[in-house]
Amino acid sequence: MEAARMQAQDAARPDGAWLLEEISRSVVRLHKEYIGQGPTKARTYIGDDLVVCVLQGGFSRAERTLLEHGRTGTVIHQRQALDEALRQPLTDTIERLVERKVIGLTSAVQPDGELSTMVCLLEPASPARGVASRLLRTRDIRPTSRPLP
Repeated sequence: MEAARMQAQDAARPDGAWLLEEISRSVVRLHKEYIGQGPTKARTYIGDDLVVCVLQGGFSRAERTLLEHGRTGTVIHQRQALDEALRQPLTDTIERLVERKVIGLTSAVQPDGELSTMVCLLEPASPARGVASRLLRTRDIRPTSRPLP
Protein backbone atom coordinates (compact mmCIF):
# COMPACT_ATOMS: atom_id res chain seq x y z
CA MET A 1 0.00 0.00 0.00
CA GLU A 2 2.78 2.46 0.96
CA ALA A 3 4.77 1.61 -2.19
CA ALA A 4 1.72 2.26 -4.37
CA ARG A 5 1.14 5.63 -2.70
CA MET A 6 4.79 6.63 -3.21
CA GLN A 7 4.68 5.54 -6.87
CA ALA A 8 1.59 7.68 -7.40
CA GLN A 9 3.38 10.63 -5.81
CA ASP A 10 6.42 10.03 -8.01
CA ALA A 11 4.33 10.15 -11.17
CA ALA A 12 2.87 13.52 -10.17
CA ARG A 13 6.24 15.22 -9.46
CA PRO A 14 8.74 16.81 -11.79
CA ASP A 15 11.83 14.75 -12.60
CA GLY A 16 14.10 14.41 -9.57
CA ALA A 17 11.85 16.24 -7.10
CA TRP A 18 10.96 13.06 -5.22
CA LEU A 19 14.63 12.16 -4.71
CA LEU A 20 15.51 15.64 -3.46
CA GLU A 21 12.63 15.69 -1.01
CA GLU A 22 13.40 12.17 0.22
CA ILE A 23 17.04 13.06 0.86
CA SER A 24 15.92 16.14 2.83
CA ARG A 25 13.37 14.13 4.83
CA SER A 26 15.89 11.38 5.55
CA VAL A 27 18.59 13.80 6.74
CA VAL A 28 16.08 15.53 9.03
CA ARG A 29 14.88 12.15 10.33
CA LEU A 30 18.45 11.08 11.16
CA HIS A 31 19.11 14.35 13.00
CA LYS A 32 15.94 13.81 15.05
CA GLU A 33 16.90 10.21 15.80
CA TYR A 34 20.51 10.92 16.81
CA ILE A 35 20.30 14.45 18.25
CA GLY A 36 16.78 14.54 19.65
CA GLN A 37 15.46 17.27 17.40
CA GLY A 38 16.01 18.08 13.79
CA PRO A 39 16.22 21.07 11.50
CA THR A 40 13.01 22.97 10.79
CA LYS A 41 13.97 23.58 7.16
CA ALA A 42 15.99 21.54 4.70
CA ARG A 43 16.90 21.91 1.07
CA THR A 44 18.84 19.47 -1.09
CA TYR A 45 20.75 20.11 -4.30
CA ILE A 46 22.23 17.48 -6.62
CA GLY A 47 24.94 18.08 -9.22
CA ASP A 48 26.90 15.58 -11.31
CA ASP A 49 28.81 13.97 -8.45
CA LEU A 50 27.60 16.08 -5.56
CA VAL A 51 24.74 16.09 -3.05
CA VAL A 52 24.41 19.19 -0.86
CA CYS A 53 21.95 19.56 2.00
CA VAL A 54 21.38 22.94 3.63
CA LEU A 55 19.68 22.72 7.01
CA GLN A 56 18.27 25.48 9.18
CA GLY A 57 17.00 25.48 12.73
CA GLY A 58 16.88 22.66 15.21
CA PHE A 59 19.39 23.95 17.76
CA SER A 60 18.57 22.91 21.30
CA ARG A 61 17.70 25.25 24.13
CA ALA A 62 21.11 24.41 25.67
CA GLU A 63 22.91 25.37 22.44
CA ARG A 64 21.01 28.63 22.24
CA THR A 65 21.90 29.38 25.87
CA LEU A 66 25.58 28.75 25.13
CA LEU A 67 25.40 31.03 22.10
CA GLU A 68 23.76 33.80 24.15
CA HIS A 69 26.69 33.56 26.59
CA GLY A 70 29.36 33.81 23.91
CA ARG A 71 30.22 30.10 23.78
CA THR A 72 30.01 29.77 19.99
CA GLY A 73 33.11 27.56 19.85
CA THR A 74 31.55 25.08 22.27
CA VAL A 75 28.43 24.79 20.12
CA ILE A 76 30.51 24.33 16.95
CA HIS A 77 32.65 21.60 18.57
CA GLN A 78 29.56 19.80 19.87
CA ARG A 79 27.89 19.93 16.47
CA GLN A 80 31.07 18.66 14.79
CA ALA A 81 31.14 15.70 17.19
CA LEU A 82 27.49 14.95 16.45
CA ASP A 83 28.13 15.22 12.71
CA GLU A 84 30.93 12.65 13.09
CA ALA A 85 28.51 10.29 14.87
CA LEU A 86 26.05 10.75 12.00
CA ARG A 87 28.65 10.20 9.26
CA GLN A 88 27.98 6.50 8.60
CA PRO A 89 24.17 6.62 8.84
CA LEU A 90 24.14 9.65 6.51
CA THR A 91 26.52 7.96 4.07
CA ASP A 92 24.41 4.77 4.06
CA THR A 93 21.22 6.76 3.50
CA ILE A 94 22.60 8.85 0.62
CA GLU A 95 24.09 5.77 -1.07
CA ARG A 96 20.77 3.92 -0.80
CA LEU A 97 18.78 6.83 -2.22
CA VAL A 98 21.05 7.91 -5.07
CA GLU A 99 22.29 4.37 -5.78
CA ARG A 100 25.91 5.53 -5.92
CA LYS A 101 28.86 5.27 -3.57
CA VAL A 102 29.67 8.26 -1.36
CA ILE A 103 33.45 8.79 -1.52
CA GLY A 104 33.52 11.86 0.71
CA LEU A 105 31.25 13.57 3.20
CA THR A 106 31.90 16.86 4.93
CA SER A 107 29.71 19.07 7.06
CA ALA A 108 29.81 22.48 8.63
CA VAL A 109 27.80 24.51 11.08
CA GLN A 110 27.20 28.24 11.28
CA PRO A 111 25.57 29.01 14.63
CA ASP A 112 24.48 32.47 13.49
CA GLY A 113 21.21 31.64 11.78
CA GLU A 114 21.33 28.01 12.96
CA LEU A 115 22.63 26.87 9.57
CA SER A 116 24.30 23.56 8.79
CA THR A 117 25.49 22.04 5.54
CA MET A 118 26.31 18.52 4.47
CA VAL A 119 28.21 17.89 1.25
CA CYS A 120 28.57 14.39 -0.22
CA LEU A 121 30.98 13.67 -3.04
CA LEU A 122 29.75 10.74 -5.12
CA GLU A 123 31.76 8.25 -7.07
CA PRO A 124 31.56 9.34 -10.73
CA ALA A 125 28.60 7.77 -12.52
CA SER A 126 30.53 7.43 -15.78
CA PRO A 127 33.92 8.38 -17.18
CA ALA A 128 32.33 10.92 -19.55
CA ARG A 129 32.56 14.43 -18.05
CA GLY A 130 32.16 17.99 -19.14
CA VAL A 131 28.38 18.35 -19.17
CA ALA A 132 27.25 21.24 -16.99
CA SER A 133 25.46 20.28 -13.79
CA ARG A 134 21.83 21.00 -13.40
CA LEU A 135 20.96 21.84 -9.81
CA LEU A 136 17.58 20.95 -8.43
CA ARG A 137 16.08 22.12 -5.17
CA THR A 138 13.54 20.79 -2.72
CA ARG A 139 10.81 22.67 -1.01
CA ASP A 140 11.21 23.68 2.61
CA ILE A 141 9.99 21.09 5.09
CA ARG A 142 7.23 23.46 6.13
CA PRO A 143 5.80 24.96 2.93
CA THR A 144 4.74 28.11 4.79
CA SER A 145 8.24 28.74 6.14
CA ARG A 146 10.51 31.46 4.81
CA PRO A 147 13.03 30.20 2.22
CA LEU A 148 16.65 29.89 3.21
CA PRO A 149 18.83 32.89 2.32
